[in-house]
Amino acid sequence: MSIITRFLIAASLSAAGAMGGLFFSKRLKTKADYYVALIDFINHTLTQIKFRKDPIKKIIQNFVNLGDSPLNKNLLEYIEADTPQLLLLSKGILKAGEIEEVKQFLVSLGTLDSVTQICELEAYKEKFSQSVVIANEKKRVFSGMYVKLGFLAGLALGIIII
Repeated sequence: MSIITRFLIAASLSAAGAMGGLFFSKRLKTKADYYVALIDFINHTLTQIKFRKDPIKKIIQNFVNLGDSPLNKNLLEYIEADTPQLLLLSKGILKAGEIEEVKQFLVSLGTLDSVTQICELEAYKEKFSQSVVIANEKKRVFSGMYVKLGFLAGLALGIIII
C-alpha cells in the first residue's frame, strides 16, 4: 500500500469522525431550538388566550401553520390524540423525563379558566426558559468537543489501520 493511499485512508476516517461529531453537535443545537420553539408557542398561546380566547386545538394549529419548528411534530400528535391523558409523544431529541415535562404541559392546556391558565403558562415559560439556558450552555461547551473528539477518533482509527 502506497503512502498516498495510507494518507487518504487516514484523512477519510478523520473526516468521517468529524462528521460523526457534527451529528452530535447538531443534536445539541436542535434541542436548544426545540425549547426556544416551545417558549415561542407559549408566547403565542398567551396572546391568543388574552385577546381571542380561541379553543386550544385551534391555537395549536395556527402556531403549526406559522412555520417549521422541531416542536411541530409533538403539537400535531397532541391535536390528533383523542384524549390528552393518553397522549403519546415521540421523543425525538429529548430524553424521557424532558418529553414527560412537555407532555404534562400539553395535557394541562385548556383545562383551566383563562386567568389561571395564563398564570400556569407563565410558570411553564419560566421553567422552559431555564431549559433553554441549560441547552445553550451544553451546546456552547460540548459542541466543539464532539467535533474534535470525532476527528481524533477517526484519525486514531486511520493510524491503527495503517
